[in-house]
Amino acid sequence: MRSLRLGLIFLVIGLGVWTGPARAESGQVRLGLVVGNNLGREPAHALRYAEREVDRLSDLLRTSGEFADVITLRGASKPEIEKALVQIRQRLAAAKRAGQHTLFLFYYSGHGDNEALEIGSERLRLRDLRTFLEQLVSADVRVAFVDACQSGALTGVKGGRRAPGYEVRLADPGQVKGMAIVTSSTASEFSQESDDLGGSFFSQSIMAGLRGAADSSRDGEVTLSEVYHFASKRTLSSTAASLVGGQHPTFDYRMAGAGEVVLTRTRPRDARLAFAREAGVTYSVVSKETGDVVAELASSPAESLYLAVPAGEYRFVRRTMGDIRERTMALAAGSLTQLEPSSMTPVAVESVRVKNSDLRVRNQLGAYAGLLTSAVPGSSDLVGTLALSFARDFRGFALRARASLASFESQQDIYRSSLLRFGASIDLLLPMYLGSRFSVQMGPSVGLPVVRQRDMRGEVSSSFGLSYGATVAANYRLFRSTALSLNLDAGGELFRLDGRRVHRAAGGAILGAVFGF
Repeated sequence: MRSLRLGLIFLVIGLGVWTGPARAESGQVRLGLVVGNNLGREPAHALRYAEREVDRLSDLLRTSGEFADVITLRGASKPEIEKALVQIRQRLAAAKRAGQHTLFLFYYSGHGDNEALEIGSERLRLRDLRTFLEQLVSADVRVAFVDACQSGALTGVKGGRRAPGYEVRLADPGQVKGMAIVTSSTASEFSQESDDLGGSFFSQSIMAGLRGAADSSRDGEVTLSEVYHFASKRTLSSTAASLVGGQHPTFDYRMAGAGEVVLTRTRPRDARLAFAREAGVTYSVVSKETGDVVAELASSPAESLYLAVPAGEYRFVRRTMGDIRERTMALAAGSLTQLEPSSMTPVAVESVRVKNSDLRVRNQLGAYAGLLTSAVPGSSDLVGTLALSFARDFRGFALRARASLASFESQQDIYRSSLLRFGASIDLLLPMYLGSRFSVQMGPSVGLPVVRQRDMRGEVSSSFGLSYGATVAANYRLFRSTALSLNLDAGGELFRLDGRRVHRAAGGAILGAVFGF
């Protein structure tokens, strides 16, 4: 019965492809400009996937979107982008003079901030881009997607949540004219790319949506409003657990009329996939031929999830909170396949970069308790300690200052002393592993310990020393700006006690919490 239901659903989709309303294409000229740029103003903080993912998007628009031409620019300069925009404007004007309806789609993936897109060392101002879309392009329908940090400035959304709970109906070719802009984040948020996905969270969501995952009506046509709703929910859920924080895509439209902008269609020769209805499960679909992540999808217990991909061999990865499974399958053209979780075998994280090369790093305050070794004769080998820290994270490393306090007793022959140990240290922390929840940093540490001693006769003396060694900091994020932190120290301490120089091995372990701001 499941196979029969699946076949009927895809039959309906197929009929929608062949007999769907003529509103999508009749006489419409579709042109696109897709720009990917890994480099911003600081080459040391280049993105990895912006230029790769626009190639995949361009292919998708040409095939499933039936675009007459998609100009794809990778690592282009600002003059090259402006030249392409002028060429497209001329072609659209010619099509309009010929009486044809026109649609223009602009897509950018790369560095940016709330004032401009970063084209290498050059800047394309957002207000200039918006002016071009509003006034200079003669297309009946203009659609822009911008995947960059703080890109919500292009839509005027400054911060907070932009809820996707409204219905947006747009641009039936020949009936309406206007513009729509979709951005990957608000004007105060950072956009991120993922090593696990091999691309940005937003762009991957857009492409998965265009491949059919966003087709909530199941009519075989993916509309602009469907893509936005899908990408908004998927991007936010994917980045909610990121150390950088969640992204809220934004949407702005200026249209006159009613209807739908159909961006892509399911093709009869595509291989079609259906996923089980489940809660808390994410699927990644990876092309075996290219190694690219074709789509990342979150299943739902309330509705079935579908995807259309070109025929070929794919690896499917299923992730839950405590389990990862995978399966590789070859999909034939026009095939219908139900992916069963029980057929997948058990198989671990992810690091992200923000799409703003001028990102100023965060500060952290920490509070700890733990144990450290004592350099004072007659005392316990391990003494309890409390510590506070302040860290400033620079690009590629962090500097941390720590202060610690310990109170303990010393017994030598018939003499008993009470001691206070104060310690101040500076740590240079280098990233060993940076994941979405877990991170490890390690580096050298140097400090100045001071021991103040009061003996039974009431005499007080102080001893100064030098500590050195290495420190390891392992953090596990509990909330957006709060993490559990374990610090391990190993090295030595050099003291002058009772007129003699004492050199001893030293170490410690402290556990606490850090708070970012």
